[in-house]
Amino acid sequence: MKVSVLTVLHYGLDFLPFALKSVYDFADEIQVVYSPHPSHGHRAGEPCPERGDDLKAAALDVGPKVKWSEVNAFWREGDHRDHALSLCGGDLVLTVDADEVWDPAVLDGALKQAWDGSAEVWRLRFTTPWRSFSFVCKDDMLPERIRDRRPGRGAKYGCVNKDLGPIWHFGYAISTSLLRYKMQCHGHKDEWRANWLEEKWTPWPPVRDVHPTCVGFWNPEPMDPNVLPAIMRAHPFWGVAPVP
Repeated sequence: MKVSVLTVLHYGLDFLPFALKSVYDFADEIQVVYSPHPSHGHRAGEPCPERGDDLKAAALDVGPKVKWSEVNAFWREGDHRDHALSLCGGDLVLTVDADEVWDPAVLDGALKQAWDGSAEVWRLRFTTPWRSFSFVCKDDMLPERIRDRRPGRGAKYGCVNKDLGPIWHFGYAISTSLLRYKMQCHGHKDEWRANWLEEKWTPWPPVRDVHPTCVGFWNPEPMDPNVLPAIMRAHPFWGVAPVP
């Protein structure tokens, strides 16, 4: 079994090295494809607060399996991901966004289930820490994260056993300044709830119903940070609540 990892990004410096390190030992190659402009269909009204050179240095510092490339032609996320996929040579391709961190036992189980199964695309559960490592939002959404490229797959989609555990999605455990930039170029920018920043993001301790686009969704609940993958204990946000 050869495993390729693909990561497409425009920003994500705070969690990028942790995301890549969390999957490094399972990967034969890690293709990181950077775009200097947003590739979610929206242009931001201000420059990205993170420099490409800093992202590149953080990615390559993870280890020699990481291969860095840059594109400046794709404004759609699907095209960005398809290009990254074309660089991958693995039987299984694992998509890892810059803000996603895996527990090694979960990843090991997910890859084994995909390898022994018959689906082409495998979906997994997300869990989202909220503005810190001490509150969390849970849902049953299942994003696609493993693609089996071997011929003769029997089904289009499969779901990895939820009992294995989640992918930890840190996209809302970021600074307010980065969150403001994220709002400008997010793929669901046009669906963002009015007054969300003031009414849902800013209050601390958290309020309920905090999802940026879906009403009645995401109710932050207290979390023991020690349930996070061990690698996160070295993160500078450990013990910080909320992230400023």
